[in-house]
Amino acid sequence: MAIKKNVYVVTRRQAIRLSAGALGFAAFSRVFPAYGADAISSAKITAAGETVSGSKYKKKGPYRIGFSNGFSGNTWRTEMLHSMKQEASQHQDLADLIIVDGQGDISKQVNDVENLISQNVDAILCIANSSSAVAPVLRDVTKQGVVTIPFNLPVEGEAWTAYIGTDPEKKGFTLGKWLRQASGDSGKIVALGGLPGNSYTASAWAGAQKAFEGGQIQVLAFRDAYWEEDRAKVVMADLIAAYPQIDGVWCDGSQDAAGAMKALLAAKRPLVPVTGDDYNGLLKLYQEQSGNYPKFKIGLLSEPTWEGVVALRTTLKLLNGEDVPKRQIIEPRLITSENYKDYIRPGLPDGVFVDTDLSDDELKTLFKS
Repeated sequence: MAIKKNVYVVTRRQAIRLSAGALGFAAFSRVFPAYGADAISSAKITAAGETVSGSKYKKKGPYRIGFSNGFSGNTWRTEMLHSMKQEASQHQDLADLIIVDGQGDISKQVNDVENLISQNVDAILCIANSSSAVAPVLRDVTKQGVVTIPFNLPVEGEAWTAYIGTDPEKKGFTLGKWLRQASGDSGKIVALGGLPGNSYTASAWAGAQKAFEGGQIQVLAFRDAYWEEDRAKVVMADLIAAYPQIDGVWCDGSQDAAGAMKALLAAKRPLVPVTGDDYNGLLKLYQEQSGNYPKFKIGLLSEPTWEGVVALRTTLKLLNGEDVPKRQIIEPRLITSENYKDYIRPGLPDGVFVDTDLSDDELKTLFKS
């Protein structure tokens, strides 16, 4: 694998060596009942919007595909990247997968996309740091006939080829509704989101606020916690110092949620209902502490780490002349205090996201310290 200035070029041969060697191709066996033999094939994915004609994009391979990753600073991105690279290794018509890291910088990501175009890629995958900032450059690229596939985080407008991901506003509404019920339709809550200005948190929080309407929920504060457990713990410690009563915590990611709960523990405050996603660290914390705190409950909606696999498959379908939906909306898995044992992986690190197409053995190797 060639590495130059945060640019990773994965050739087919290198990707095959990566997945067949250190991590093995025997990666798709499941050991827990929640997902079955294949997390992707067992998931509910709904086609929405118009159909995109593959005839417009059909060309002869082998293909060069670029991926602009907004940042790579958490374990969700680690799993997603590995799944994508492994998928790339299985396609003979894919010559290169060029991965660039925006490092959380909006301007850098825009430049990254422009640089990918200068490398004559046939398609660009993208997880946007900013829904609005990346939209113009993707629009320009799409006009040039390049396949553009944003996934995971929505991009403003529709001037891109196709989108894959969950519906963050719907998820935020569902999490808000759950927290409202778990809090008895009253109480004081705080909210923690991801990167400042990211479209996922903005949409999810808008959905949550709709869910709170008409009730007695009082929102004390909203803070960005970068989807990082340690940072969320610091942010929550400040909120604890500012507010003597916190009855619930809304989060769009469980790394934030785990950090918030650990801050409450450190302050010797009771654990409270909290929302998030499928982060193993929060599931393990719940199993460890729920017996000590009767009001501690979890309401979680997964964010599959295999979204990049679906995005890559969709890209290759278009380049091979196949039609695809404009949007593929993934239905997340609901994890609560009642069914969390179906999802928790006690023998794996906290950083694992459990809605994954990777096996336990792969995850152990991937997160090996």
